[in-house]
Amino acid sequence: MGERRRVLLSAYACEPGRGSEPEVGWRWATELARYHDITVVTRANNRIPIESALLELPPPHPQFLFFDPPGPWVRWKARGLPVALFYAIWQWSVRKYLRARLRTFDLVHHLTFNSFRQPGYWWDPIPPVVLGPLGGGQICPWPFLWHFGSRVVPELLRSLTVISAPVLPHLHQSFRAAARILVANADTARRIPARYRDKARSLLETGVMPDQVLPPRPARTDHGVRVLWLSRMEKIKAGTLAVAAYARALRAEPRLRLSMAGDGPDGGAVKATAVRLGVASAIDWHGRVPREMLLSLFAAHDIFLFTSLRDTSGNALLEAMAAGLPAISLLHHGQAEIATDETAIRVPPIHPQQTIQALADALVRLARDPELRRRMGEAARQRVLDLYIWPRKAQMMNQIYEEVWAETGFRAAPVHANTESAV
Repeated sequence: MGERRRVLLSAYACEPGRGSEPEVGWRWATELARYHDITVVTRANNRIPIESALLELPPPHPQFLFFDPPGPWVRWKARGLPVALFYAIWQWSVRKYLRARLRTFDLVHHLTFNSFRQPGYWWDPIPPVVLGPLGGGQICPWPFLWHFGSRVVPELLRSLTVISAPVLPHLHQSFRAAARILVANADTARRIPARYRDKARSLLETGVMPDQVLPPRPARTDHGVRVLWLSRMEKIKAGTLAVAAYARALRAEPRLRLSMAGDGPDGGAVKATAVRLGVASAIDWHGRVPREMLLSLFAAHDIFLFTSLRDTSGNALLEAMAAGLPAISLLHHGQAEIATDETAIRVPPIHPQQTIQALADALVRLARDPELRRRMGEAARQRVLDLYIWPRKAQMMNQIYEEVWAETGFRAAPVHANTESAV
C-alpha cells in the first residue's frame, strides 16, 4: 500500500444503515480510510448514527466534521425549505468554512449528493479536486411520461432541467477546476460539456459489501418459479409496469409467483393495478423489508425483476446480482451498465405496451429454463465480485487519486497545532 495522504471528502449524505446515498457516502468514507487519512465533512444531524457506528468499526477510521450553515437555514428546512435549496446553501457555506484549511489536504473529493447539476463549489484547483461519481444525467424515456399521472409535470420539468443544465455557469466553474470528473453512467457522461470530457472517467457510485455476495446455488425445480420486485414504490420505479408484465406472463406460465417488496406513495396505484388485472391474489405483498432481512428474501426467489424508468444505478439490482439472481431489467441508464446480456434479459424501453410484452416474454423464458437461470445467476455473482464490492471500488478510487497526484505534483501544507481538528 502506498503513502497515506490527507483527503477531504464532501459528503452531505453520509449515514450508516440508511441505504441509498447516505449509505454510499458512508461506504466510500470508511473504505477509503484504509488507504488515506480521510476527513469527511457532512451534515450535523448525521453525528449520532456515525459516532455510534464508529464504535463498532475496526480502525483505521475516517474523521468527521459535522457542519450545518449558520443562521436560520436549518429551521427553515424543517419548515419546508426545498432540499435542493438547502443543499446549495450547505455546499456554499462548507466552502467558506473550510477555505482557510484546504491547503492542508492533498485532495478534495466531492461525493454526495451525486447529482451532476450540483457538484459543490470547489472552484479552486489547489488542492486538486475530484468530483463524483456523479449521476442524475438520465431522464425518463419520453413515451413513458404518461406513467407519472399527476406527477407528469414535475417529471417533465426535471427532464428539461437535466437537458439544459450544461449551460449553467456554476457547472462550468466546477468542471474547469476539477482534475477528474467521475460519472456513474453514460447518460451523465453525455451531459458533461465537451471541453471537459477528457477529465471524465466511468465509475459506478455504489457497491455491495463482501458479505452480501451469496454462495453459488443450483437452479431449483421443486416448486413454482418465484419472482422478486424490490424497490420504493414511487412512479419512477414503475411497479405498475412490473405488475402488468406479470399478469401477461402468468397466463402463459401459471407456475410464476411474484413478490412485491417495498412501500411508498405509489403503493396504492400498484395494488389497484393488480386488482384490475386480476392478479392481486397471485402476488405476495411484503411491504418495506428491513435491510437485515434482504439476504433471506433474495435467497427465497429465482428471478429479479427491475423496472426503474429513471435511475443513476440501481442498488437493488446490484444486491440481487450479488445474491446470484438472474435479472430482467430495462436496457437503459445505470442498469444497462451494471447488468450485461450474460447476467440479465434486458428489454429496451421503446413503447409501454411493447415493453410490457417483452418483460412478460422474458419472465416466461426464464421460468421455463432453469439452466439459463443458473448460468445468468452465476455470471451476475461473478460480475459483482470482479467490479462492485466495496473494497475493490476503494482500490479503483485510490488509483484515480494516485493518477491525479502524479499529474499535479501537489503536496499539502503541514498541519499546524492550532489548526482546528476533526471531530
